[in-house]
Amino acid sequence: MKVLVTGANGIIGKNVAKALTKISGIEVYATSLKKLSIDIATTFTSNLLIADVNLMIDEIHPDVVVHCAAVSSPDACEVDRYACHRLNVELTKRLLSACIDYNAHLVFLSTDFVFDGEKGNYSEEDTTNPINYYGESKLEAEKIICRSTENHTIVRTSLVYGYETKLSRPNIVSRVIDNLQRGKPYKVPTDQIRKPTYVGDLADAIGQICINKPKGIFHISGDEETTVSNFARKIAKALQLDESLIQETTSSQIAQAAPRPLNTTLNIEKIKSTINYSPKSIDLALSEMFKK
Repeated sequence: MKVLVTGANGIIGKNVAKALTKISGIEVYATSLKKLSIDIATTFTSNLLIADVNLMIDEIHPDVVVHCAAVSSPDACEVDRYACHRLNVELTKRLLSACIDYNAHLVFLSTDFVFDGEKGNYSEEDTTNPINYYGESKLEAEKIICRSTENHTIVRTSLVYGYETKLSRPNIVSRVIDNLQRGKPYKVPTDQIRKPTYVGDLADAIGQICINKPKGIFHISGDEETTVSNFARKIAKALQLDESLIQETTSSQIAQAAPRPLNTTLNIEKIKSTINYSPKSIDLALSEMFKK
């Protein structure tokens, strides 16, 4: 089976590609918008250009496309909506069209930010209502996929964390490390509630999705509810960094271009029953991550 992973310079794409190389019978193809920094052997690597999508799919003939490439910074999406729409929606449409033409299963990475954060514990059937443009762009792409083909899996995830070198953008772990190691305070909100997702768990789950090809929308996150501020403290503690530099505040006191939903915890019972998904606790995941 051939699997093409887009966005392979990002934390999700890089870990998905690594996880797939460990599964017998899968040929891994990786691509990114910029030169790949991925440190594993893949069958094919290329820069991902919207105009070249059909040529690339025609050359590879993948059985599955795992589409991780995106503008995933909510603030960047809010500030430059054109660039956000071009990558998060237009590129997805191109890939979707190519997948339909070549009968490939599309696995699309979406986000908990399709919800407004008013209630938490969101199931796949709950009403979406994004409050920032990042969430809007992902929801628009979801709707296009759902009305165009049944041959898809949409994965909504939340606050993905892990540690890798040469990533295309930072995540909460790298931000905590970068600030605290330099003795700089790091402001984190006490009123944002998530179920953080260990990237290793997410990558393994996507590997199983590539094999089993379940259709529809699935929520994949951790199973431990926490505030973003408490999570940042756990990261600092795991690395024996100065927790006093973690400055607790509220979302309204942090200057950000895009508003953040408060409680976007995801209900993950559907994915648990579908592929026997069992995420690690935050403490175990952090311990595993920093032992590498």
